[in-house]
Amino acid sequence: MTYEIFKDKLNTRIFGDDLNYEILETVLKNPKRYIGLFRISNAKTKLIQNITQSCEIKFGDFIEEILTIYIADMGYENLEKKLEFQNNKLSFDQLFCDKNTIFLIEQKIRDDHDSTKKRGQYANFINKIRAIKNTYKNKKIIACMWFSDDSLRKNKKYYLEMMNSNTDNSVELKLFYGKELFELLFKRLDIWNELISHLKRNKLERSKEILSVPDFDTSKQIKKALKKIKQNNPKLIEKLLSDNNDYKELKDELFSSGKNLKGL
Repeated sequence: MTYEIFKDKLNTRIFGDDLNYEILETVLKNPKRYIGLFRISNAKTKLIQNITQSCEIKFGDFIEEILTIYIADMGYENLEKKLEFQNNKLSFDQLFCDKNTIFLIEQKIRDDHDSTKKRGQYANFINKIRAIKNTYKNKKIIACMWFSDDSLRKNKKYYLEMMNSNTDNSVELKLFYGKELFELLFKRLDIWNELISHLKRNKLERSKEILSVPDFDTSKQIKKALKKIKQNNPKLIEKLLSDNNDYKELKDELFSSGKNLKGL
């Protein structure tokens, strides 16, 4: 994959117009999160926190998207990532096959979960394996947990203990950190090296960038997002334009001149 394709996909996934829409929608649905006397930060500071969190989540989604592309490039067949099992719809990070084996990869950026979340994550992992067995009967399954950032391995001992207790001979369980997935499963360390190279180059290009919040009062991007919300959820715009005290305070902080609210 060329760096240009990599960068375009990253920018589209993380920094596209949908980011402004999602952040604005969150603000309008939950005004109390951004206003009030018992908040040391103002609404704009809180927005920076929200945007940062959103970008981190979207970065995880981006790494999933990139791995799916690489899996196809390596000659595997990507399978439908949604299966229904026991009246539940399950979504898989990576589900693919070769001639003889079904592969599952559940991926996270880093292994830093607390004890409650790690147990839930592993239980979810096992439930997805059951769904695969139910759909692809009599197939060998290799199910992997992969943490792309190998600098944190907080729960490695727990995951290995759980995997080592597996007694199902039709399922092989694996735990990988960082390059181990490409080195030990795919035997394609060159792809990991390419991914790391692209990430380093992109981080270097962004090294002088400072995350900023669009001016809700005047920016064209926010005006566009407001119009989109009006089309999709007009009641939210009605609340924003109302005399409700929460929304009046929100408007004072984020839409002080009312420029972007005109014509809504």
